[in-house]
Amino acid sequence: MTQLAGKVAIVTGSTQGLGEGIAVALANAGASVIANGRSAARGANVMSRLGEIGGDHRFIAADVSIEAEAKRLVEEAAAHAGRIDILINNAQSIAPSARLEDGGRSAAFAETLASGLYASLWTAQVALPFMRTTGGGRIVNFGSINGVYGAKFGSHYNATKEAMRGLTATMANEWGQYGITVNMVLPAGLSPTFEAFIALDPARGEAMARQHPMRRHGRSEEDIGAAVVGLVSDHARFITGQALFLDGGANLLGLPQFNVLEDAV
Repeated sequence: MTQLAGKVAIVTGSTQGLGEGIAVALANAGASVIANGRSAARGANVMSRLGEIGGDHRFIAADVSIEAEAKRLVEEAAAHAGRIDILINNAQSIAPSARLEDGGRSAAFAETLASGLYASLWTAQVALPFMRTTGGGRIVNFGSINGVYGAKFGSHYNATKEAMRGLTATMANEWGQYGITVNMVLPAGLSPTFEAFIALDPARGEAMARQHPMRRHGRSEEDIGAAVVGLVSDHARFITGQALFLDGGANLLGLPQFNVLEDAV
């Protein structure tokens, strides 16, 4: 496919899992991809995959939970490619699960907010003038079904993802005049962490798959990545400010309560 030919896309947190699948899908659609992550070794792996597709791709190591690093990522990408058309804010660290009443929540909230909500704001702020120069762009932020339904023991993650909804709507409202669309996706797909979880408890993994009307888990490239390609293409140029579930319909049934911690007695 060449529907994204000539476009430059940044994908944060794209050295594994959903981010990697999205990066590969964008490259297959003709985009020049700027992959990102904290690990140079993992960066080499995703660059190997992108190299097989062909095109002008690059890996930039940066920890987007640090404001200066997030901004440097976008600036280096623009300096290399000369433009920024697509920004995929996929990166998100996840602190250990804990009850709300337990100690240490401030640190977990700070870490999770910085890597998700603030990182998405910082990268978008720097990308904005480049997108305005070329007459428009596409920004995709990431939410979660966990935030929508308030999954237990993940208050830091849930709050971050729901705050992303408000940030996305405001970006869309303020920046639509520049031809920039801003949407949020709420994906459910296989990631290294989720795959490791399934390996430890296959029966629970199968039960979770049955929670999807499609009766399977999403695939990072073919399901999540392909949907993102459509959302950032010209075919979706009039879609903005939306929160789109990419979860095989799992949201229709609510949230399966497979908790890491036992309920208090």
